Amino acid sequence: MKGMSETVSTASNAADAWTNPLRDPRDLRLPRIAGPCSIVIFGVTGDLSRKKLLPAIYDLANRGLLPPSFGLTGFARRDWTEDHFKDFVKENVQAHCRTPFKESTWKQLAAGIRFVQGTFDDPKAFERLSDTAITRSTCRCRRARSRRCPVSWPTVVWRKATRVLGVV
Repeated sequence: MKGMSETVSTASNAADAWTNPLRDPRDLRLPRIAGPCSIVIFGVTGDLSRKKLLPAIYDLANRGLLPPSFGLTGFARRDWTEDHFKDFVKENVQAHCRTPFKESTWKQLAAGIRFVQGTFDDPKAFERLSDTAITRSTCRCRRARSRRCPVSWPTVVWRKATRVLGVV
């Protein structure tokens, strides 16, 4: 029968030998940075965006996992300028990010931030959004093939927006 000190010693040796498979040096996924991309957040002034999406985007940038040319476009009903929107993003990032806030990271991220005012049933708002996204992708991230639009809308809003977009 093994003594208590033998069991503890064996357990600590096993812990020293264990390596995290996600940190395997042969795994080439970790050091890769995403290619040119942009994201549009509809309803960007809501709680989901303020507390989760915007801080998560900043944290990715802060860890070096977003390309320098990353573009973020916010879409909401509020009548804001881009500067006011950038201040809103910065305030919420500082309040909710999980990594230390760095001004250098913020400046790089802020260079790609745009805001489009509009409602979901306004076709002209979606034209402005399209112009903004296309202009950004041609100027800031020339080869942007990846555009993501996370949404968290009630069904009524979803129906209006998809009609305007011509999806339904």
